[in-house]
Amino acid sequence: MLAVLLAAAAAQGPGPVTLTLDDALERARAGRGRAAQAAAGVAEARAGERLAGQVPNPLVSFEHTGDTPHQHLLFEQPLAWLATRGAERGAAAAIVRRARADSALVLAELGREVRVAFFGALGAAESLRLVEEQVGLSDSLARIARRRLDAGDISRLEYDQAAQEARRGRQLLSAARERARSADAALVRAIGWTDATPPALRGTLDQELERDPGAALAADSVPAVRGAVADSIAAQLGLRSIRRGRLPIPSLTGGTEWDDPGGPSKALGVIGLAVPLPFWNVGGAQVAIASARAQQAAAETREVRLEAERAVAEARVRLAESAGRARFARDSLIPAARELRERAVTAYRAGETGVLPVLDALRGEREVVLAGVEDLLAFQVAVAEWRALLGRAWCAIGG
Repeated sequence: MLAVLLAAAAAQGPGPVTLTLDDALERARAGRGRAAQAAAGVAEARAGERLAGQVPNPLVSFEHTGDTPHQHLLFEQPLAWLATRGAERGAAAAIVRRARADSALVLAELGREVRVAFFGALGAAESLRLVEEQVGLSDSLARIARRRLDAGDISRLEYDQAAQEARRGRQLLSAARERARSADAALVRAIGWTDATPPALRGTLDQELERDPGAALAADSVPAVRGAVADSIAAQLGLRSIRRGRLPIPSLTGGTEWDDPGGPSKALGVIGLAVPLPFWNVGGAQVAIASARAQQAAAETREVRLEAERAVAEARVRLAESAGRARFARDSLIPAARELRERAVTAYRAGETGVLPVLDALRGEREVVLAGVEDLLAFQVAVAEWRALLGRAWCAIGG
């Protein structure tokens, strides 16, 4: 017998992989291209910061002339970078902060997508389970009605009403299966799932429903604001670099000359300065452009901060209200609807009531439970949007 059981288990093969929300988030971060793009953007910005701190290489030139001395070896080292290096490195550091803020936004948006897909699949599975339960109840009700019809307790019309509800349940079941499979497909895409069989989800729709979202956060903690502030700082430092670049910082020139027939054993040293001459322009247009860009960046920062304050306030209200509706549906509406349906079915089975109250109770329970699932999903979407707004896709609500 044991051998038969082992053979049957081997024939069935391994079951589907169980996936929690944390597993889904980690799979998405490891496998989705958007996470790699975010990391590459930060790496590029860091490389730009190193580039901004580099000292320019000297220029070396060799000349052979017909005049004496015939050979000339010269080098020129620009020194203008001494005036602009600090501002340029500061601007590059601000660009790194912008890249980090963008990376946080990309990962947070990825986390939002995964969360919505995960709980969407859970909600669709819960709705399918409810409809399957209702189909079973409708079939049972139709059988009870058939026995009562055969016993002469009810009319043919009452039986037909019960049978019609059972047939209608089949239609609802097909629609629920369709929604569940579509939700599974959305989750598979969101986490980059590669197996042929979708994962089996482990979690509940009321996850984190009892958590406090935490204290109100300043708008400057929002990645969008951090990025805008970094852009403004980079623009201001760029303006400073251009202004300093207008200074006539000389280049150092040095070298040697030899091959003079009048003094064949002598080499002459050359040293000097090359000073830029502001003859055609003094860089006023460049300063004006940089100044306008700095003003635009500062104005944009103010607008982004205002928008972030509004978004944070709205997200907190949405989170609190959706949590209240979800708790009320879970703790009050759904249990009451189930109790009403159970009492109606019991009464009908005992012949104490007609079929219409039972059908009303079944439909009422279905509507309340499906609405409750939507309320729980709305809460989870609010959580996902709250985290995405704050750039904290992989932390708790109040973290």
